[in-house]
Amino acid sequence: MIVHIAVVDDEEKIRQGLAKLIEMTGDEYKIVGVYSGGLELLGELGSLELDLVFTDIKMPQMNGLQLIEQVQRRRPKVKFAVLSGFSDFEFARGAIRQGVEDYLLKPVDQDELEALLRRVKNNLELERYRKAVAAEEHIRLLLGSDVRHLPGHMTEGAGRELSQIGLFREHFAVVLLRTDPELTGERLAFYMEAWNREHRSFVWEPRQSVIVVAIGKGDHDDTARGIASTLLQRIPHAVQARIGVSAVHQGPLKLRDAYLEAEAAMQQVWYEDGIKAMNDYLHLSRRPEDVSGLLRLLDKDFRPALQLLDLPRAENALRGWLEEAGKLRPAWPALSEAASAVFGLLRGELSGRQTRLPAGESEDEQLRLSPGRFVSWHTFTSELMESASALLHILKEARQENRVVETVKAYVQEHYTEELELQRLADRVFLTPSYLSKLFKTETGETITDYIISVRIAHAKEHLIRNPALKTYEVGELVGYGDPAYFNKVFKKGRRTDAQRIP
Repeated sequence: MIVHIAVVDDEEKIRQGLAKLIEMTGDEYKIVGVYSGGLELLGELGSLELDLVFTDIKMPQMNGLQLIEQVQRRRPKVKFAVLSGFSDFEFARGAIRQGVEDYLLKPVDQDELEALLRRVKNNLELERYRKAVAAEEHIRLLLGSDVRHLPGHMTEGAGRELSQIGLFREHFAVVLLRTDPELTGERLAFYMEAWNREHRSFVWEPRQSVIVVAIGKGDHDDTARGIASTLLQRIPHAVQARIGVSAVHQGPLKLRDAYLEAEAAMQQVWYEDGIKAMNDYLHLSRRPEDVSGLLRLLDKDFRPALQLLDLPRAENALRGWLEEAGKLRPAWPALSEAASAVFGLLRGELSGRQTRLPAGESEDEQLRLSPGRFVSWHTFTSELMESASALLHILKEARQENRVVETVKAYVQEHYTEELELQRLADRVFLTPSYLSKLFKTETGETITDYIISVRIAHAKEHLIRNPALKTYEVGELVGYGDPAYFNKVFKKGRRTDAQRIP
């Protein structure tokens, strides 16, 4: 930073000599004025950019302490250093009590001067840093909070502090910028240099920045849109970018309103095709906020195809649904809820077929597929289709496994009177016996042996109903049991199981 310095002394040789010593110290110290008295400085004070004043203690008309008092009333942030001789020590001590940084004895020692200047510069930098941090915290608070829900002292304090900085001296607008890949703060600052106006930028969330930009008296309603367009043009073509711009507002307490307007513009321009796009709040078009229309579109084709496990049709229906949603351009909350409904249907089908989600697969699709996480509609739909296709693939595999189970069941129904070894059944479906056993148990909830027994018992009951005169061993032989004692045991167990199932 540059420290802007004025020198006040009634002795020309001393003031000119001190000014020369200060300039020799380094380029970061700039003399903005050399004055023979306090009144002369006060006459130009309103037009000076000033950080530090060197003043003599004893001067005619107005001494150094009086000058310090007058300047502090009008410019309380300005710092002071006094020049004195040994005989003026009591004056110097009084000046220090008034908050003066330090005093230098005449003749001025170069090393002491350099040490004082470095100390003042460090203090100024620290103060400016703290002020910038405080201003950023206040801006973030008012951007992200409804002032009606904040304690009064917080809003009053933030509003009072921010009103003192140039950004809010007149009007302002909020610009939301989303990019992919994410821009660094230094890169974004470089692109905003063309604005040539005061602004503050903040990283708000991944790949999104909030920019508050000053709008002056000579500007008009489309100024905010114009400077946002300039920013968009400076961003490299390889970077995907979306910009939403608020209307023009006055006063820091309007920050939240401006942010919501910029977000509304961002949500709408988010659907645009191409690498770059922007919109502003003054040019928004109406769009549906209700999610019911999107859900009805799902019920039209996607849900029936899913229930029939017509997976190619289901995937095509989902693409068609996204195409229709893109035309409607719903607000993000409605789109997020509809996307959650899509995955709710998919998980429901998986659950109904006792198929588990793969390890690590998140069930909170509403959070993972939140539109705000994506730079554009295109990137959102790509992620949604990829995730949905993965679950449809699992359903496809589950359907194939169901066919295996149905094939085994059909074979058992047809050959229940024969010896049904596990190896024989596994050979029919080209699986190993152990994998078939696990698959059958997973899909049906019972073992293959239990299923064979249930089929044979069911047929045994049919034989007894049709021909009650049959002996037990005869019925057993008819359903594949050559051992009468074993059949009798199995049959009694089957009857007890059926009785337990009767409500």
